[in-house]
Amino acid sequence: MTALATRMARRLRDDWHRFQIQLFLRPRVSGRIKLRGDVSRLSIDPSFRCDGDLWLGVYAGDGCIVIEAGVSASGPLTITAIRPLRIGAGTLFGPNVFVTDHYHGDRRNVAHMAQGPSFRPLHSPDTVEIGTNVLLGVNSVVLAPARIGDNAIIAANAVVKGEVTPNSVHAGLARR
Repeated sequence: MTALATRMARRLRDDWHRFQIQLFLRPRVSGRIKLRGDVSRLSIDPSFRCDGDLWLGVYAGDGCIVIEAGVSASGPLTITAIRPLRIGAGTLFGPNVFVTDHYHGDRRNVAHMAQGPSFRPLHSPDTVEIGTNVLLGVNSVVLAPARIGDNAIIAANAVVKGEVTPNSVHAGLARR
C-alpha cells in the first residue's frame, strides 16, 4: 500500500469514528459538537448530557478522555488532553468550563518560547483527574497538574491547578 493510500485509509477510519461519536452524542448534547484529534480515544458513558456546545480534543501521545456515568454539563464545555484525563461519575459542570492537561510549549524551554504559541509543541506537566460527584461552577478552569477529590466544589470563576482535597470548597486562583 502506498503512503497516500495509507493516509487516505487512516482518514477514512478517523472520519468513521468521528461520525459514530457524533451519532452517539447528538441526543445527549443540545448545542454544537466539535471533536478534534484521535476520537477513538474518547470513552463517554451513555448517561452523559450537555445542555450547550461540547468541544472534546485528544491530540497526542497516550491522551484519552474518560467521562464516567452521570456526568452532565450546563453549557459550553471544553475538554482537551494529550495524557489520560478522567472525569468521575456524577460530576456536574456549570456553563463555560474549560479543562486541559497541556500547554503550548514548555515555559522552561527558551527555544519553545521563541516561537509563536501555535507553533510550539504541546507540553503536559502531568495529568488531570476529577473525582466523583464534583461540582465545577460557571467559568471555572482546570489546568494540569490537577487532582480534584470526590465531592469537591469548585466555585464560579475559580482556577484549579494542583490538589483539591475531597469534600472541600475551592475558590479563587490556583496556587503556584
